[in-house]
Amino acid sequence: MKSDLLFGPVSSRRLGRSLGVELVPKKICSMDCLYCEVGKTTLLTLERAPYVPWDKIVEALKVAKELESIFDVLTLTGSGEPTLNIHFEEAVLLAKELIKKPVSVLTNSTLVNIPSVREALGQVDLVLASLDSARESSFRLVNRPVREVNLSEIIDGLKLLRDSMRGELWLEILLVKNVNDREEDLIALKRAIEYIQPHKVQLNTVVRPPAYSIARPLSFDELLKVRDFLGLPTEVITPRDISATPQVSPQSLEEDLMDYLARRPASLSELKLVFTEGNLLESLEKLTKEGKIQKITHQNELFFKA
Repeated sequence: MKSDLLFGPVSSRRLGRSLGVELVPKKICSMDCLYCEVGKTTLLTLERAPYVPWDKIVEALKVAKELESIFDVLTLTGSGEPTLNIHFEEAVLLAKELIKKPVSVLTNSTLVNIPSVREALGQVDLVLASLDSARESSFRLVNRPVREVNLSEIIDGLKLLRDSMRGELWLEILLVKNVNDREEDLIALKRAIEYIQPHKVQLNTVVRPPAYSIARPLSFDELLKVRDFLGLPTEVITPRDISATPQVSPQSLEEDLMDYLARRPASLSELKLVFTEGNLLESLEKLTKEGKIQKITHQNELFFKA
């Protein structure tokens, strides 16, 4: 008996041998993060739906039960955001009923404010939740969420989860160079961590090829300085031998600009923050002349839109 929803077990630096259960197909998500290793989001949504049908989930969990001897932890995840699946709560209950090994969930935290989702997360052994920024402007830049997503609701939801859960809450913070790593970002993150009180904070950066080639890593030494600033219980999970990602070609810069502007108009000042590599102004001018983007002035500020 097989299931196409299962993958692994894979060797995880955080979880050991992890057997994954895909609750959402590629790439349905409530965010379109600059750094995402899965790729660019194709359906940006907050709508909860049966993206994977219930009978397929049941089948996958029954197969996982048969494979229990070969993995250390069962991880509910997806090539997008797993809590978007309307069957997420039921999947957690069934997983905890069938599987004797620990059950974990990988989530971007955008639906943790929903009571039923938060209650389900509270039943698993380990929640690995993302919080890349505690400042609205940087949050929008690095995670590019659905407009309706509210950062303060995420932070409050994580606090409520931490206070009520049976297992542990690990926060993962992924920093992108010159996007969410400024002093004001780190101060806000430190305050959020002190408020949420997670069991552990894991600090990461752009290690794998990102969805957008403009996403640049911090050096390992820079991550260590951030760790020391944030304090316990923060640990760096990025490999020590991290190297910089390849330089951005003019073609990939133009593609990334088009993808970025397809979501919403952006001011020149915002684009300069995100697209720190390559000849940004030259690429913008070229795309404008080709009619692929247009310039707009709003309240005396220059914006570009696809």
